[in-house]
Amino acid sequence: MTRQTRKISDRHGEKGAALIISILIATLLLAVAGTVIITTGMSVTTSIEGTAELQAYYAAESGLEDTLNIIRGHVAPHGIPSTTRMNFLNAVDPETSNIDDDPSTVGRLTAWLDYDSDDWRVTPTGGNYSYSVVVIDPDDPNGTTRSTDASYRPRRIQVQSTGYGPNGSIKNMEMIVEKTNFEFSPNAMLVMRGSDAGIGMTFDIGTSASKLYTGHDNATAKPNLPTFGVTNAVDKVIADTAITKGATVEEVSTQVVAINDLPSWLRTADKARTFLTDMQLVARSMGRFFTSLNGVAGTEASPKFTFVNGNATLDGGAGILIVTGTLTLNGNPTFKGIILVLGDGVILRDGGGSGNIWGSIYVARFARSWPSLENGLSHPFLAPTFVTEGAGTSNLKYDSVWVSQARDALGDIVRDIREY
Repeated sequence: MTRQTRKISDRHGEKGAALIISILIATLLLAVAGTVIITTGMSVTTSIEGTAELQAYYAAESGLEDTLNIIRGHVAPHGIPSTTRMNFLNAVDPETSNIDDDPSTVGRLTAWLDYDSDDWRVTPTGGNYSYSVVVIDPDDPNGTTRSTDASYRPRRIQVQSTGYGPNGSIKNMEMIVEKTNFEFSPNAMLVMRGSDAGIGMTFDIGTSASKLYTGHDNATAKPNLPTFGVTNAVDKVIADTAITKGATVEEVSTQVVAINDLPSWLRTADKARTFLTDMQLVARSMGRFFTSLNGVAGTEASPKFTFVNGNATLDGGAGILIVTGTLTLNGNPTFKGIILVLGDGVILRDGGGSGNIWGSIYVARFARSWPSLENGLSHPFLAPTFVTEGAGTSNLKYDSVWVSQARDALGDIVRDIREY
């Protein structure tokens, strides 16, 4: 009994230990639970803020996409003349980019997008976000060149889009949009790229004084150019003889153009072949590739880039026309822009009528392909052909504005895009 009594007495000090342990465990569990609750609350808050930021991002992205849709001519204007055609120049000029009531001094497309004049933002239907855009010419940010040079056309634009989401979230994005690269600065109204071997071209501009050829700028925006440009002394003699047959040719009538002054793609036949291949790919991507043409190529209201891998009979149009075969101008073709006859290098003007060509024309003859047994041989430029026959009045005039507008017909690409 004594031993048993001693054991019970020895544990008397352990009473309440289980309660303390339970309290400690409960406290630990409570701390863990509290941490979970706090973390969950923070996660919910972060999730809500992240959603708002994402919506602001989508808003800014929508601004860029809607602007690109406008730049590509898929949206009609409002608040300004409906005939206003969208291009880089009209996008950056506040007079054609904005409505009259817009106080902004920079282009932000309020004449093309549905802005709310209370906050000057665009809110998509059903959206809980909005955006605003600004369009800038990075090469002429203050519009100095634009206001002093009537023929100036931006080659690229910078679009800044600000997206506004819930809870005051804001995102800024921008992109650079530029024209498809096309190196073309005319050397004359009509340039005949001569034979590398010095063989004389075929050149007949007609005998009627009612046919006018001139390098004087029809748009009166740029310095005058020579009427006819050739690339060697033999062709200069031929051209000088042709202008004495009766057609009206304004001074400077003929001039030799140095090979290094030509567009780079016309300096060697190999470069010309590469150029045609590249432009053919662009035409296919735009749905403007044809194996023949009998009709119009674009319109004044909607100039087009047209690539004809074969012969073409032109009835009129506007934009850029590239023909690899023979180009025939019958009757009354009125075309405004750039005509490149590269490959067979033959232009035939036939029949009566009073057609006009305003812009610039280049003609060059070279082989695009050959039998494999000739792979080791040189395939240089050959002698081109330009022949005018028939009666009627017609004008071939250099026009700097239509040359610029024709370049615009090649479309544009997004070069860079970023969040800032």
